[in-house]
Amino acid sequence: MSPSPARYVIESSSRPAFERYARLHHDRARSRSVVLAPERAYEIDAISLAVLNEIDGAKTVGEIAGALSSHYGAPLEIVSRDVVNLLQGLSDKRLLRDGPSPFSAPPPSLRAQSYEPFAGGPTGLLAELTHRCPLQCPYCSNPIDLERANAELTAKEWGAVFQRAAAIGALQLHLSGGEPTVRKDLEEILAFAVDAGLYTNLITSGVTLTRARLEGLAELGLDHVQLSIQDVEPENADRISHYAGGFEKKRQVAEWTGELGMALTINAPMHRQNIAHLPQIIEFAVEAKAQRIEIAHIQYYAWALKNRAALIPTRETFLGTVEIVEEAKKRLKGVLNFDFVIHDHYASRPKACTGGWGRSIVVVTPSGKALPCHAAQTLPDLVFDDVRARDLADVWRNGSAFNAFRGTDWMQEPCRSCERREIDFGGCRCQAMAAIGDANATDPACHLSLAHEAFARLGETEAQTPAPAFIYRRMSAEASKETEPA
Repeated sequence: MSPSPARYVIESSSRPAFERYARLHHDRARSRSVVLAPERAYEIDAISLAVLNEIDGAKTVGEIAGALSSHYGAPLEIVSRDVVNLLQGLSDKRLLRDGPSPFSAPPPSLRAQSYEPFAGGPTGLLAELTHRCPLQCPYCSNPIDLERANAELTAKEWGAVFQRAAAIGALQLHLSGGEPTVRKDLEEILAFAVDAGLYTNLITSGVTLTRARLEGLAELGLDHVQLSIQDVEPENADRISHYAGGFEKKRQVAEWTGELGMALTINAPMHRQNIAHLPQIIEFAVEAKAQRIEIAHIQYYAWALKNRAALIPTRETFLGTVEIVEEAKKRLKGVLNFDFVIHDHYASRPKACTGGWGRSIVVVTPSGKALPCHAAQTLPDLVFDDVRARDLADVWRNGSAFNAFRGTDWMQEPCRSCERREIDFGGCRCQAMAAIGDANATDPACHLSLAHEAFARLGETEAQTPAPAFIYRRMSAEASKETEPA
């Protein structure tokens, strides 16, 4: 790999431009301007929009500030300071470069210009294109009962879902699985997504990709690749994924992604059997020129629950990762951005479930079921609508599953009267179900939960025992068969 990137410091003489994978966007559903970036949308005000409309890789920051100072009749010193601060913030997110980008940005969608305002819609769509996957990870987040290949939505059906999602406010599309690249029609699916005006994120293990195929996806308009790694020690990576030679292929995919001008995120699930290599994993992300790394301690529901004793680290080991990440954030400011998901068994406060149940994201399974979160099928008694039979806008607003834990009316004490009830929304419903047997209960990660002490103690007890063998995730041969459409 070529030398690691350095922080791009904005100065008066800088000539900033957006990277290929970042762009201005008018969010019609919410009547606002945003900067679209990997798995993010940053809202900007009118002054920021005026600045960002001027960055083209040719004009200097000094020239931009001077023009704005004259236009608004504001002191040049103040305008220059504000322009530099705005651009440095975006630069530190790895969204800017000096000079024009050598890569062509994805073409703007004409269809997206027709969308009407839609209050309270989702900002993201997670499209699980398939449950098929060549890996057999012991912490697989897909449901226990995998959906068959012959039940998967067609590319055209996915296209209709993308159009409706964009029309009700979705900005980000996460193409996931399983392994989405096993879909032979992925290119057709991606073309529909670009046509709908969605920012496209490919969530992949990378092991089935070739450079030619990735280049084709980039030419169609793919914005961002999130590449999962199991470890940077090849033998251990192979053991965890139960797939031989995966790490070296991932290294290649990371390099190709940068060469093609797309954004790269390294996704590194953390557990007791790779946690000792966290510093090396961070350094791999830097060497791969990733813009971001997601370090996520395993969440124990669905298949991961079967392997909790093999995966859960000790509290002391977990706290060590907090120190490692905090040090790396400071050291790598402007070089690598961090998303860090802490370990729930050793937390004192819960996380908001996907930003709050039914508040920001909609998940569509391979067969077309609409879910409020990717693990919602672990909860009993919820009814999930088929997006082919019911309009997505109606599902989002009125679907029983989406309203089951939306807002605060469903809450029990202590959540109902807690001052954080509209910050964490009671935490994860799926974790409450898995740990307590009651999806309405306070997430046991919260120190106010009556189950909190037992929840933390369970983690420590299992972490102190020798790790049992993995129970690998396998899809039956029959379920993985594709059939030709009728």
